[in-house]
Amino acid sequence: MNQRILITGGSGLLGSYLVRWFKQKGYSHITSTYQHSIDTVPKDILDGVHWEKLILPDKEAALDIVAGHDWVIHAAGHVSYQPKDKYMLIDINQTGAQHIVNACLAHQVEHFVYISSIGALGKENDHVTLNESSPWLQNEFSTSYGLSKYLGEVEAWRGAAEGLNVSVVVPSVILGAGNWTRSSLQIIEQIAKKSPWYPGGQTGYVDVRDITLFISMLLERSVIGERWIVSGANLTYGVLYEKIAGHLGLKRKFRVAPKWLAKIILKTRNLIKAGTLGGELLNHVYGTFTYDASKSLKMEGFSYRDIDETLKEVAENYMRTSMDILPPSVSPFRKD
Repeated sequence: MNQRILITGGSGLLGSYLVRWFKQKGYSHITSTYQHSIDTVPKDILDGVHWEKLILPDKEAALDIVAGHDWVIHAAGHVSYQPKDKYMLIDINQTGAQHIVNACLAHQVEHFVYISSIGALGKENDHVTLNESSPWLQNEFSTSYGLSKYLGEVEAWRGAAEGLNVSVVVPSVILGAGNWTRSSLQIIEQIAKKSPWYPGGQTGYVDVRDITLFISMLLERSVIGERWIVSGANLTYGVLYEKIAGHLGLKRKFRVAPKWLAKIILKTRNLIKAGTLGGELLNHVYGTFTYDASKSLKMEGFSYRDIDETLKEVAENYMRTSMDILPPSVSPFRKD
């Protein structure tokens, strides 16, 4: 295990599991990054990893941190649907990716993996099935976050045209055990503690360990030049809420929120104004989007965990963590 690995965004959900997986596999040269404070890094992965501070889009820091690595996984980025964050998203997710790609080219990195998002897939209408060939579309179903991730993809493919070995991974909503106040895991807190209303749409979900394993396979098998949707299941929000609530032991009745009610909720949270990200988000979560991940299943030896088992495990971890029985919360990998 001599490859020297850089994982940007190691303090985040996906980044932290990537660090855990490569450590478990015996890779001894792992570098990862955090944004503001080392205190945000999960305690179980502090040791045995070289940690660097990286606030994108810091061009010089990116160039220095990438130096000396064979594999680079760019999992760092910013997720927001707040109107005020539109240009910051572009700055971090596009320009930041540009600097990482340029650094990989300058230091002749062996393999670069860019973590995109299903938000970067164009949606023609609100009932559509998407695959790796779905182009970007700027319309009422797109978001500025999705645009920023698509533009980051463009930077990755530009790097490929200049000679960099590139893979692009497009995960759906990532589920796992971690910081329940951040990113996609906030939905667990939403179900456990807040409104009984859910949006009327559908989206895709994937276990964080499945996407981690898939990325590892791409690198270890030198699979380059392709785009991959990684998504274990497509669920309506109603089904998701009911399943998680059941695993949490909640008796609460959930009901679909009419779009007009959702608009009022967003307004009270200052998330929706004319022409801003709130409206984009509203259209997105009320669309029925199906993600075709059949291409990923052609990877020999790869399969997805049962989504019901993932949801059960996530709920159980959430309950133990919320009662201070198991901090920090981590979903274990299978042993090789």
